[in-house]
Amino acid sequence: MSIRRTVQEFVQRRTLLPDRIDSLIAGPGRDVRGLTVVVTGASAGIGRESVLQLRDQGARVIGVARRADELKALAAETGCEWHTCDLSHQDQIARLLEELTEQGVDVLVNNAGHSIRRRIVDASDRLHDYQRTMALNYFAAVQLSLGLLPGMIERGRGQFVNVCTWALHANTFPRFSAYAASKSALAIFGRSLNAERPHPGVHATNVHFPLVRTEMITPTEEYNDAAALSAQEAGRWIMRAVTHQPVEISPAVLRAVLPTIDLLSPTASDSTIASLT
Repeated sequence: MSIRRTVQEFVQRRTLLPDRIDSLIAGPGRDVRGLTVVVTGASAGIGRESVLQLRDQGARVIGVARRADELKALAAETGCEWHTCDLSHQDQIARLLEELTEQGVDVLVNNAGHSIRRRIVDASDRLHDYQRTMALNYFAAVQLSLGLLPGMIERGRGQFVNVCTWALHANTFPRFSAYAASKSALAIFGRSLNAERPHPGVHATNVHFPLVRTEMITPTEEYNDAAALSAQEAGRWIMRAVTHQPVEISPAVLRAVLPTIDLLSPTASDSTIASLT
């Protein structure tokens, strides 16, 4: 294994502690049995793995995605419930909410997302790329969250788990400006909800993932040999978010180092992230 890859894997770790010690310090967290969890983007990648792990621990899970065949297969494997929905369309989300508001949802995992790797100068005639990325990554998550929030407040409990990105800690993400902007908006939405405290039992957790090897990164050849979390590892991050309900989960080194670099020299921060993406 090359030194570069070893470093990449090291900085992607959620904690610098050995897993066993980290688990002992954190404790088991809450029992997910009996919780009703909605996972968007459930047909593949992080979403699918989250459904598998949540169901394995006894949660009631409702998977949401566009592909009915994939959801049917997931339901056959795990016993989860499912709904098809194209989250880029507000009318379909509204119909989905009519179903979900009657289900007593305890946790919403805002995982569905779309990513585009393109320089800004090459997108000068592609405003629609930004519009559709914001529609799915931000506005869909907000519409679902706003629709489920009143019920959570009424029941006195609820959690929104927002899938975000590590690059937000650097305030820059060259070639991923649309994706990063949408995830930054979602992260601010989650933190603002926590600050406003609509109810002591309702809050959000932002999960700032490093690179995860899923279908989303397949078109980017540069990532074929890059260090990345597996979907199974990413699913464990989601489980940690649900069981321990922290404000944020991030790669420990990147969370500590990137804001410092950006504070001391924004130009250096831009150059550093550009070399990684």
